[in-house]
Order: sequence, then structure tokens, then C-alpha cells
Amino acid sequence: MLQIFKFMKYFLCILITLVSPVLMWGQKKFNVTFVLPDSAHVQKMNFYYYDCIQRSYIPVSATYTNNTATISHSYNTVYAKIFIDYNFGERRPFMSIVTTEKPASITLVSPINEADPFNNATILNAHDWRQEISDMTAYIKEPQERYIQMYDSITPSWTPHDSLAFEKLEEANIAIENKRFEYIRKHSNSYYSFSLFETFSISTLSPDLLLRQFATIFPARFKNSEEGASIKNYLLNRAILEGKKKALSFTATDIDSNKIILNEIYKKKQVLLVFWGTWCKPCLDEIPLLRAIRKKYPTDQLEIIAIATQSPPEKVRQLIKEQQLDWTHIINNNSINLLYQVISYPEIYLIDTNGNVKYKKSSYPDINLENLNKTIEIGFHSIKK
Repeated sequence: MLQIFKFMKYFLCILITLVSPVLMWGQKKFNVTFVLPDSAHVQKMNFYYYDCIQRSYIPVSATYTNNTATISHSYNTVYAKIFIDYNFGERRPFMSIVTTEKPASITLVSPINEADPFNNATILNAHDWRQEISDMTAYIKEPQERYIQMYDSITPSWTPHDSLAFEKLEEANIAIENKRFEYIRKHSNSYYSFSLFETFSISTLSPDLLLRQFATIFPARFKNSEEGASIKNYLLNRAILEGKKKALSFTATDIDSNKIILNEIYKKKQVLLVFWGTWCKPCLDEIPLLRAIRKKYPTDQLEIIAIATQSPPEKVRQLIKEQQLDWTHIINNNSINLLYQVISYPEIYLIDTNGNVKYKKSSYPDINLENLNKTIEIGFHSIKK
């Protein structure tokens, strides 16, 4: 009997471990129907939902019946965040809504207005953010106008060596985000503000400051959600990358099925992480500069790991052969891009043998990768010593 009791106890522990994540966050699913006038073309609409783990809007297919389109999918955000656009060729007017598991519907009025087809739509069991967007835009108008004026005055004659002008633009941009964050704090019970925090603040303002604010300003239903956990994890990683200047290790498989463990490599030599894509012209323009770096530094002192994003494997292989890209390649592993919080391409990180981030390209424009070469050279000499 005692053995049976021990087994049941063990089984219960396993069951709790498996079920508790579902109990904590659950599996939620939205269902939204879009009803268009008979004269409209419902299949010109495109639908996306926001995934907080992927930190992006994901396309979702619709089911069509006559002139209606229905979309349904699971979601991991507090409320389902849905983005819709209407394809009029060069014009793509859009609408953003939030909804829950309760079936929702959006009915567009006739005739369809190509400038704003979603104007005066009848919305049931969903909410659009037009008023909140308008209020927030008005709130940050003053610093935003200053930034635009400064940008228009600086950029015609600006060069990458003009660090003062770049710093002024950065300060003006931070002023916008500080004002936006002020709006967020004043409306912290609003899910729209929570989403603003996730979209803008977490990638610009100080991660340490934001972690403290995140713990206090938002209600528990936001910060203790799966979406809240994703935001907190993003900020913790930012604090490591930007605050402690430390690399975040990962394990991946390269294009030739070799296992790549980052922290095992950088213990032996410097590592250059290059985030690029076959679709990215600046990335392709940078290839000769990377080839020159590869030629200059021995492979036992510098490892180049290129992470191709949204790139067909056959196209990557073709470029490797044609452009003689003699370094390690990883294809379409978005988890690495998310880990290193890459938002623009090309992006480059240089990691030394202590796991320190010594260089990040987007921190400051680097013409012909001159600063990168200098930083590699410094690291190369320190290793030789």
C-alpha cells in the first residue's frame, strides 16, 4: 500500500508539472468574422495576429463564405491583437482591433471607401484603437515634430563620421519615447498602453528602469500574463546585452548540420555574429567587407557566424558558392534573432573570448566597418599576448 501511495504521489507531481502551464495561461482562441458589402472584394483583405513569443504579427488564413471572411487562431497575448489591411494596390489602409475568445464581427458599410474602408464599421465584441492612437499621437506631437525638424536639417549634409549630429538625433528620439512612456504611466490600466510599452519602450529606454517600472505600474492581469512574462524576459536579455555587455549563448545547427554552441566557440576565439538576409541589399553590399575580414584574421582567432533571416536555403547556398562566403552559416533560426533583439539588417555583434559584447553595428553608423576592424584588431592583439 505504501508503494502504491508513493507512486500516486509521484504521478500527481508529474501531472501538475505538465498541466500547470496550461492552468496558468490556458489555450485561448479568437474567432472574428468580417462582413463586406456585395460590391467589395473580401479576398483583398489580409489578416495578422500578434504573437508575443515571436514578437511579430503572424499571417492568418481566412475562411470565405460569400462576402464574409472568418479568421480563427489561438493567441498568447492578454487579448487577441489583430491587424487587418485592405489591398487597393498602392494603398493599403489598415485597422487594428483587440478581442477575446467571444466570437466577434466587423461589418463594413457600403460603399467601400478606398481611403478608409474601415471607417464607420460596425464592431461587435471587439475594440479598435483609433481613439487611443489619436490621443497618444497628440500627446507626443511636440517632441516628434522637433525630431522631424532636426532630422530634416541634419540628414542632407550628415556623414557617418559626424557623431555629434547622430547623438543629437538619438537624444531627440529618446525625448519622444520618454513622452510616450509618460502617456503609458498615466494610462497604465489600458491594454493599449501595455501594448505601447511592448512595442516601443522595451527596445529604447533603459532596461533597468523599465524592469522597475514594469513591476509597479501595470495591473497584475497584464504583468503576470504570458505576454507579461515575454516582456520581462526581453528586458532581462536587454539588460545583459546592453547593460552588462555580455553575449547570450545559443545552440543551433548550421547549414551543413553541424552543431553550434556559441559559448564553446567564444571561449577559444572572437566571434562575429552577422545577421543578414538574401533579400537585404545593404547586407549583400557588405559581403566584400566581411570577406576582407575573413581573409585578414586566422580562423583559430576569429569565427564568423552568419544568421540568414527569411532566406530560401537554396539562395543562401548559391550565394555561399558565388560570393565565396567561407564562414559558418545558420538559416532561418528566428530564435537567435529574437535572443539578440535584431530589429534592423544588417546587424553585427562582436564577442570576445570572455563573452563580452565589444561591438554592435546599429549602436552607431560604421562606414566600411572601420570601427569593427579596429575593435577586432584590439581583441586579436590581446589574445596574442
